[in-house]
Amino acid sequence: MSRIYIQEPTITAQTADSSSYFSLTNGAVCLDGNNPDSTGASEFVLYYMWKGSGELTADKKIYNLFPGDFYICRPGDNRSFVPNSSVQTEYYWFSFSGSMASEILASIKFASKEKYYIGHSNEVTTLFDRVLEEAKNAEPNSTLIASAYFTAALGIMSRLAIHILPQDPTVNQDKIAPAISAINSDCTSKLGVDEYAKMCNLSTSYFTHLFTKSTGYSPLEYKTRQRINIAKNLLATTNLPVKEISTITGFKDPLYFGRCFKRTTGQSPSDYRTKK
Repeated sequence: MSRIYIQEPTITAQTADSSSYFSLTNGAVCLDGNNPDSTGASEFVLYYMWKGSGELTADKKIYNLFPGDFYICRPGDNRSFVPNSSVQTEYYWFSFSGSMASEILASIKFASKEKYYIGHSNEVTTLFDRVLEEAKNAEPNSTLIASAYFTAALGIMSRLAIHILPQDPTVNQDKIAPAISAINSDCTSKLGVDEYAKMCNLSTSYFTHLFTKSTGYSPLEYKTRQRINIAKNLLATTNLPVKEISTITGFKDPLYFGRCFKRTTGQSPSDYRTKK
């Protein structure tokens, strides 16, 4: 996903003369804790998770969203979304309304309130990117074109959900739960992928496949990101030298630590500390 727009200006994409017919009102690609959801109770809201995970509360039910999952909140739902702060999260968010919105969802088999899984669909994200591009450029007929792209994306998501299901990614989460728990508890350990796979009674290759599919990261990348999160906290809250923080977080080579830190955060450890 090359286009990242946080809290884009309002998109109003009417498909008929009456604004109550169908209106795409807002959209964004959200990173980590940036959640632009400030729409009213009368809105439909779509969440499509690309990286990481998060906990969505809607209609007094809790849904854990993992990469490839999406959920459409209904008007009147008391909703909230909390991304998993331990890993980078990235997800699409759109709100829409109108008297025809329910009929459109029903016609493409999204009438029920449930979590759907479609995996990583570049076809869908390309359409979503075009929606946001139209909103950004505000060219003539942009609202109409944005609405058409969004409706097409919903149709493709329905098709994918029908063909991919029944596949419950939470089953994969259960299978790799011992490894995730071990990494979260002690991300500085010297355990490798083979050891984590044995914890889950899985072959190394199958474990790596399930882990990456479920979290959006390989086991080692997930572990590295956990270590970088600890380093970020130490840089922000202590005066410890960068070399010592490197050792504490399990990096023997400070230079390698610096490369990993910059690759993950976009800043060197020193720059991160200065800006904090």
